Amino acid sequence: MEDLLVEVLLDDGHYYEAILTDVTDTEIVVTFENMLTVMGGRKDLETKNYPFAKARLPPLKDTTGAAPSYAEGQEIEVDCTLFGYYRATIKEILIDGEFFSVQHFNPKYPIVTCYEIVPVDRIRVPNPNPPLTKDDFVKFHINIPTNLRDIAKKYRIHKDFQLLIGAAICRLEPGSGVLVCISRADWSKKAAYELIDIHINTLREKAEGFKKLEEKAIQLRSKLEEEEFFKEWTERIGENIHVSTSEQSTSGLGEQEISSQLKRTEAEPMLVESEH
Repeated sequence: MEDLLVEVLLDDGHYYEAILTDVTDTEIVVTFENMLTVMGGRKDLETKNYPFAKARLPPLKDTTGAAPSYAEGQEIEVDCTLFGYYRATIKEILIDGEFFSVQHFNPKYPIVTCYEIVPVDRIRVPNPNPPLTKDDFVKFHINIPTNLRDIAKKYRIHKDFQLLIGAAICRLEPGSGVLVCISRADWSKKAAYELIDIHINTLREKAEGFKKLEEKAIQLRSKLEEEEFFKEWTERIGENIHVSTSEQSTSGLGEQEISSQLKRTEAEPMLVESEH
């Protein structure tokens, strides 16, 4: 991800962190997706094209761990999340270097003076990197066989190949069936053409693996459906048997009662009223 980070100069004179998504002969295409949540959906921070002259690489991170030193009158850059990095000058050092009183540079209104007190973690020395040029990136295309383009669309399917060739971007171009690679390393293109046959074979193996997995999933789904049908069928048969048994039991009980009643009736003497 760090290979994709750039800083873009917008009309307010501030540099904003952005993520590179593509390059052309004269421009870069960036998105400010990392900033949109804190930007409140600013329309000027959507995916756009910018000329190389309005973008630069971020400064290298200091790996020594040493804290930078600042002095009054020194030019710096202030990090303001909502408004990118803006140029300023240190006017006064406060609380043993924990805070700084700074004066802004406003390119739109140079006669306006604006002061702010900021903590030390929001300032940095000016970014020394020059504007980008076309030579800062290497972009090339690799044809993908037609029968492998579906698998080549899957998310992160090229991540190992991308890592091996040192590319910042490696994605299938929609509709064209070619793999677009963008890198900041000169050797990426040569490495890609040397390793592409291995990558194609890997894609083919993964495609076959996905196909077998889908077939097994279909078989399993069919088996589960059959088991569910058999379960419902046996439950219904059981219910029918229970109902039938209950009806027979009730019918038999009725016949026994009628038979018993008849027997009692036959055993009892018949009473005949005599005439007097």
